[in-house]
Amino acid sequence: MNASESNTTNSAASGSDSTFVPQPSSYNDCVTCRVIGSGAFAATGIYALRMARPSAPGSIVGKRIMGGLGICFLVGSALRWRM
Repeated sequence: MNASESNTTNSAASGSDSTFVPQPSSYNDCVTCRVIGSGAFAATGIYALRMARPSAPGSIVGKRIMGGLGICFLVGSALRWRM
């Protein structure tokens, strides 16, 4: 390697002030992955809502927490399906 080749290589490497710019991901899940993921979230949400019934054993505070979790899991299921 002669001096002119090393100078061009060094000047190109040191002269480029490029910064890393993350690109938005364009990853899309397959339909099977969406169905399984959304179904798991929905089943967990329905189970949590069933545990929040008035006839289910537990305290009032625990039932309200389970009801809130059930709603969150159902919303998560819908978001999982859409994204």
